Amino acid sequence: MLGVVGGWIAAWAGWRISVVLAEAGVSRLHWDWGMRAMAHYRWTGKEENAAALGLIDWMVILAVMSGVILWPVFWAMRWSSTARYRLVLGVIDAVVAGAKARTAPRGRGRARALRHLDQSCRHVEKCLFKVHSIAGSVPRRSSRLRLIKRHAALVAGAQRAALHQVDVDPEPALTELARLQLVIAENHLRGRQAALLPADPLQDVRPVSRLRNTWRESAHVAMTILAAMAAAAGAAHILPSMGVGEDVRPWLTLGAAVLAATLVAGWGRVTRILELFPA
Repeated sequence: MLGVVGGWIAAWAGWRISVVLAEAGVSRLHWDWGMRAMAHYRWTGKEENAAALGLIDWMVILAVMSGVILWPVFWAMRWSSTARYRLVLGVIDAVVAGAKARTAPRGRGRARALRHLDQSCRHVEKCLFKVHSIAGSVPRRSSRLRLIKRHAALVAGAQRAALHQVDVDPEPALTELARLQLVIAENHLRGRQAALLPADPLQDVRPVSRLRNTWRESAHVAMTILAAMAAAAGAAHILPSMGVGEDVRPWLTLGAAVLAATLVAGWGRVTRILELFPA
């Protein structure tokens, strides 16, 4: 109950603040049409004029809110220091994770540190495929874009190869991985988006295909959902003939669907799919 009340209070406060910011923005810009729209909104917000608030009024309000509030937010998400240096920040996080994995005692602490290192390297890999967008210096239709993307796939492959050596010879592999990632960050800061690593370490590297990984993951998720649907349909058809009570059938059907999905995709992927459904 308290959570619901708190949510309503937060929503009301956010709406009131957005209205004040919108009014301040249009008055600062001396936007006559926007000021008239906000005045009209104030008039329709009164109880005696509530019936006058129609679809067009809401569209005008939404346009004003979007122009005055959402645009600066999107601009900050694109050009803030956190956005412009997210590859560097990801590399720093990965290097720190590698250092913790190297100094962690053997056992659960080291295993946890290695898992965090793997997650950090995956984040760096995602940033590599967006390095042209992070740099902000390459237009979408530029002929330079294909070269940068091809080089990013090779660099991601080199990072994977270095990460795989952690399970072969951990100590030197962690050092080499950190050195590789720091070179990537340094060249990125220098604007060398198509030369994040020298050519020599990339000669025998297998490039990482982002499209292939996306299609493979999508196909696996689709197979998981189809297996769950087939198991649920089969259970719903078989259970009545077996004499199972109606109160137990939904639970057995759900269990058959989850079991089939787990056998196809594994429990970890099933839990991630289940998070997509409303509680």
